[in-house]
Amino acid sequence: MKLLLIVLAFLLSACSTTHPAITGYRLDTNSSKISIKSNCKAKSLKVSQVFLKSSLMSKQMKYVVGQYEEYAFNDSEWSQNPNKAITQEIVKELDNADMFSSVESYKSFTRADYTLESSVLEFTQHFSSDERTSFVKVDISFSLIDNKTMQVMATKHFIKELKTDAPTAASGVKALNILLAECLREMKLWLAKDCT
Repeated sequence: MKLLLIVLAFLLSACSTTHPAITGYRLDTNSSKISIKSNCKAKSLKVSQVFLKSSLMSKQMKYVVGQYEEYAFNDSEWSQNPNKAITQEIVKELDNADMFSSVESYKSFTRADYTLESSVLEFTQHFSSDERTSFVKVDISFSLIDNKTMQVMATKHFIKELKTDAPTAASGVKALNILLAECLREMKLWLAKDCT
């Protein structure tokens, strides 16, 4: 009898499939190695960690309903804190652009000629009041700093919005990745022009 119960328990447990209660989403701008002509090819760059407003500092995926209501998705989260993920994407984009002699993250102990600081004020999915439609919004600014003089050489600010394919977290993440890729592409062109 015990053997029969053990066999039944084994068979029933083998038939069940477990799915995670929470889906983790990641940022990926699909950066490719494309060189951009720059006046700073002989200079090095350190990318500081992205500054984010406190509501975006955790893995919790926040969204806005209507104009003022802010919530967190129950079954979706970022696989990595957005400040770290966005910083990694910036480093990857600039490294692939081959615009500087080296591009290092804020974790590096090396000295660099310039520092790139960035602030993200908005990186959120917004739903209509009836939650039938949504769009995403990215608000990010960059400052290029000369480490020798500690002066800001140039700044650039981007605000972008994109309607999502569906009012879901997955669709919001897809749209946020598209907008972040656009902002980082434009950031590279700005740096190539303003870097001296």
